[in-house]
Amino acid sequence: MKKVRLPRLLLAGFLFLFLLPGCKSPPPVQEPSSDEELREFMDTSPREGKLIFLGVAGVRSRMQESIDLALEEAARRVAIFQEVEGEFSALSNKGGRLLDYRAETSAVLHYDTAYRDYLEELEFDESADVFGSENAVFVRVRYPGSLKLEYRSSPAGPGGKPFWIENPPVMMGEYIVGVGYAGRRNAHRDTVTASYENAIFSIIRDLSAKSWGQSVDYRGEGLLDISFTVRQGLDAKGRLNAFYVLETWMDPSDKSVWTLAVAKGAAF
Repeated sequence: MKKVRLPRLLLAGFLFLFLLPGCKSPPPVQEPSSDEELREFMDTSPREGKLIFLGVAGVRSRMQESIDLALEEAARRVAIFQEVEGEFSALSNKGGRLLDYRAETSAVLHYDTAYRDYLEELEFDESADVFGSENAVFVRVRYPGSLKLEYRSSPAGPGGKPFWIENPPVMMGEYIVGVGYAGRRNAHRDTVTASYENAIFSIIRDLSAKSWGQSVDYRGEGLLDISFTVRQGLDAKGRLNAFYVLETWMDPSDKSVWTLAVAKGAAF
């Protein structure tokens, strides 16, 4: 086989780029050695005068790109912590025929879209605060602040399932508690994000949910010429401050994600 020799100048250029400080690759992403280690990483209860936020991103070809995207997601959560408004609606329409049924939901969040401005305020150690799980990259950051509540991570039941999933606390001082759930999506990053946002809507529904119902009956001239439609709905709107995730749990059996969060809020 013929050997190909690189020109000396080209070879020197490769070595220069490899040794350049700015080209240093991030360390390999840690994978959890146990469910307990993963749960400890996902425990974001406040500590030592700092708030803990998680960011998550999908795995990219360049690991640094995944870390940067996860940091942006963490910054988005800081912006939502400052203030977030949400609108939720659910509608079901049931007719008289067996399969005449329709249901739909709508959920919208409004928050500061300039959340990248918070990136400079985040404390982050690349060697200790990067974690990988289920083809997703997580980062853990610290942000100056505190919450006026005392919380300790709850013990786990069978299969590592936290007790707060079945028995969530109702109120924690001035804070309202919410639990978000998301079944498995194609991308684990999307499952985590959906669970996080569903916790927001959980609190908003507790604050301001209003249900309504409407029925329409029709009777024609024939004996069986009868039909009816029943429409039911639920609407909720609210504004939250200090929305904060205390724990996130990923069910190893089906890859669903649960989120325990608190917030102070008002309906509008």
